[in-house]
This record gives sequence, C-alpha cells and structure tokens, in this order.
Amino acid sequence: MKILFIIPPAEKKVVERVFGCSYQLYSQPEIPILYLASIVSEHDIEFKDFTIENGNFKRFIEDSDFDVYVFHSVLLSKKIDIKSAKMIRAVKGAIPIVFFGPEPTRIPEEYVFDESCFVMRGEPEFIFKNFIESIEKNKDLNKIKGLTYKKNNKLIQNKSFGIIKDVDKIPFPNRRIVEKYKDRFFNPKLPKKPYTVILTSRGCLFRCYFCVPNSISWARELEWKKYHKKQKPPVGLRSPENIIKEFREIAKMGYKSVFIMDDMFLWKKERIKKVLNGIKNLKLEFGILSRSDFIDEEIAKLLKEAGCKFVAMGVESFNQQILNYIKKDLDVKTVYNSIEILKKVGIEPEINLMFGTCHLETKEDIKKSINKAIDLDVNYVLFSITTPFPGTELEFAARKNGWLLEEKFRNLTETLDPFTKSLLEYPNLRAKDLEDLQKYAKRRFYFRFKVIKKSLQNVKNFSDFVNIIKTGIKVLR
Repeated sequence: MKILFIIPPAEKKVVERVFGCSYQLYSQPEIPILYLASIVSEHDIEFKDFTIENGNFKRFIEDSDFDVYVFHSVLLSKKIDIKSAKMIRAVKGAIPIVFFGPEPTRIPEEYVFDESCFVMRGEPEFIFKNFIESIEKNKDLNKIKGLTYKKNNKLIQNKSFGIIKDVDKIPFPNRRIVEKYKDRFFNPKLPKKPYTVILTSRGCLFRCYFCVPNSISWARELEWKKYHKKQKPPVGLRSPENIIKEFREIAKMGYKSVFIMDDMFLWKKERIKKVLNGIKNLKLEFGILSRSDFIDEEIAKLLKEAGCKFVAMGVESFNQQILNYIKKDLDVKTVYNSIEILKKVGIEPEINLMFGTCHLETKEDIKKSINKAIDLDVNYVLFSITTPFPGTELEFAARKNGWLLEEKFRNLTETLDPFTKSLLEYPNLRAKDLEDLQKYAKRRFYFRFKVIKKSLQNVKNFSDFVNIIKTGIKVLR
C-alpha cells in the first residue's frame, strides 16, 4: 500500500505543528508524522512538506498515485488542511484521507466531510496500524477503537482507544523519510547540525490552567478527558533503556543536536540519571523543557556532562499570587535558585513569560516581570500573550467571566497569531495593553548588545547567519 504523509503549502504564515499552538519561527522535524510512518514502515511511504520545498500542490496531487493521504492537523492549520484535503478529493475521487492531531481529536466532525474521510482521535499510532490493515483486508471499520468516520451520511464515533500504556512498544520515529529536509531543520540555541527532536514521555501531571502541551500529548489529553471527567491521563514514561537506544540510533544517523520536546523532561530522578549517564558519551548537544523545581545541582551537573546546552522553564510570572491563581503549583523562589544552578554548571537558562494569564495581573506586574528577567542576566526569554486555547480550563473561565473576545476567538484559525494578538481582555488590562507590553518586552530585552553578541557567537557559516536573522525578525515583529 502506498501512503503519503503531507503538509500542504502555507497560505500566509507557516504553522508550527510539533507543538501546534503558534506560527513557525524555524523548521523542525514533524515528529508526529515520523511516529506514524514508523508504525507502517513495511508499506511504501512518502512524506511531502510543501512549506519546505517548492512545488505546485495541485499538479503534484494530479500526478500522484497513493492509496491513502494523511494529514497531521492542529488548530492553526485546520483551514488549510481541510481545504487541501478537499482538493485531493476533487482530483483523486473517493480515496481515503486520514486526519490526526489535537484539533481533529477535539472536533472530528468538522474534518469528516465525506465518507472517505477518517479521523484518528488521541494517540494515533496503533489506531493507524489497525486502520491500514482493515483497508487492506476490506474489514469493517467499526472495531477500530479511536476512529471517527461517516457511514450512510451518519457520523460514527468508535469507542476510544484510550492511551498507549506501554510507550516502549511504539517504534522509534522514522527519521529516514525526512532525510531530504535534513539541512533545513535547525534550532538557534543548538547550533550543531544536523538537528532533530525526540519525545521521551507523553503528557504532564501538573494542572496549569492555560496549558497546551506538544501536539501528541495534547491530542492524547483531549481524548482522555472526554471519558474521564476532564481529568488528565497518567504520564506515559519511556524506560531509560528505550530512550538510550533511540539516542544511539540518532547519533549513528549522524545527528549532532537534539531537542527533547517533552513538556517536562525530568520525570523521576533515578530514571533521568540513568538516561543522562547512558547518553553522555554520544557527543550530542541537546536542550530540554523543565519545571524549575525539578532542577538541583546533581541533575544540573549530569545534564551538563551529557551535553545539555539549555533548559527552557515555564515561569509565566514572577508574581506568586498570579502563579497560585493559574494553578502553576510553583514557588517563584525555585526559579531564581534553578537559574543560579544552571549558570554555575554552564547551562543556558531560558525563561518563558506569559502576559495576561488572569484578571489579577496588572501592567505594573508585567513590567516587574520584564525587569526581573533582565536583572537575572539570562540570554533567552520567550515573551508571549496568554491564549485561551480551545479545550483548556482558561477558555472555560474566560467565557464564564466575559474575558474572551469572541469575534477574535472565532477568527483565531484565520487571521490571528495567538502569540502576538490578545484574545483576552480584563477590566484593568486591555487587549491592546497586552500587545503593546509584549512588543515593549521583546525590544527592551533583545535590543541589548550582550544578547546580540551571544546570538552571533553561534554563527558558524552564512546559512546560520541568515537563519538567526530570520528568526530574530519573527521574534521581534
């Protein structure tokens, strides 16, 4: 069977699909697709990303000869994905078109526009394997858990697949299908190339009420919450042995840097110690996401020895009252402590700050957070405006309290960049205030000689220089 995984051309800005909640600053491997490609690797598979390579999409479809077309779709890509799927339908007829990802999981009925469209809800790997086997053998689809489709013009929602309990059973992502794009992937904080990403766990136990995790974890969580009274699913942890094996495979393939894209990498200290000790001789540089309260001197030293270059931490605000309200369950003092520890061992700390997380925040609070970020003498801060993404607790609170700008929210998938436009407005903090404060923060922080010098130190060639300039323009815009 011939299977095409496809990312259609962007209409305006390229959607970032790995995390699925913003527009792209730089290209990264589409790990959700790589996982699906690995589960059906015995078939004739191809991956085509029209946001990276040039080409006439319609002509390519006309000339193509595939049995199944597959889209990984997120909130901001919904419109272009459905439009592109309908173009495939018009050209190729009643051929199976499959959608997966957080947005098809949340609203599968909007993706199943005819009886040859299918949605895999939640974690898709084994659902897809079962689907392809059923198509091949002409079996009834009603036994495939996690599948949504139409029959006799009626929407059919099969029972949930649930979660993959043993994530070690999922084959490693099929990175070979993106070999042709290898030179295009980069991360400005990890200058060594080639660059890839890895996922060592799925999900997060913490209860931050605004949070949207990476797209795999988010689809997993959205599906679970439908059947478990909106409770989060347990975290799916890969074993140290399984993780080390994939890192070795990555090194063998010639990769030099890796972003560990787990929403919180440092689950279970002894487990992480085994992982770090197992990869430290591979000479890979990597970065992670972590909570500040999981970082101590022992872990920081092991991270450094293993090749860690940066740790990105979701701080959101330096105001403890605000952190408490948004259910961050974080003592702000741990932020200062973790930054000090990371600097001491030679790892770059990155702070993520969010403006407008709740009605308690004021302009003065935001300016204090900006000043604190500068005083902490770090080189990377991500300043973003809080978005009430569909399905989050914040969205429900915003609707209930009248904080949501309904018209802007309806147009979220068409006209707005959620990281630079506010969909929220509070009595003492207007949408324009949030947008102006974000611009002020980015310019004040990044237009400093120290930060510019640090960025230029990562330049190894002209291509690196161009990538850094392009990324900088997008960040500061």
